[in-house]
Amino acid sequence: MKKNPVQIAKLLTVKSKQVNAVISEAKRLTEIKIIISQSLDQQLADHFEVAKACNGQLLLLVDSPVWATRIRYMQSEIINRLKNYGITKNIYNISIKVRPIEYSRQQTKNNNSPLSISKESAKRMLDEINSIADPELKSALLRITKHAK
Repeated sequence: MKKNPVQIAKLLTVKSKQVNAVISEAKRLTEIKIIISQSLDQQLADHFEVAKACNGQLLLLVDSPVWATRIRYMQSEIINRLKNYGITKNIYNISIKVRPIEYSRQQTKNNNSPLSISKESAKRMLDEINSIADPELKSALLRITKHAK
């Protein structure tokens, strides 16, 4: 006997405590992100995600140490802003973890093409190489100029 497939919308509307809890927590975290994003400049707002908010602790994930530092500087401002909203009154501390974006690491690993410099740059380097006394440095720079395109 063949079972009919169940539509995903029907699965999500079923009164399942677990599904409803996950959906409501996702909505709450999204609201927190929106509130925080409004107090940050757009560039910084694009580099963090809200991972968890419970027991007075807010966990933010950022994609580089630079953004983590900038958010740490704004930590008290973010907490004060969150206290003005009903869903986040109990946040007293912010933890920040750096989670680099995965695809940037893969792009770096898979990029096997040799580096190159422009012909103009190579010409300028050759002009300067003649004044260098260190033979090892001179030969290293000469090797670089061979990559001119």
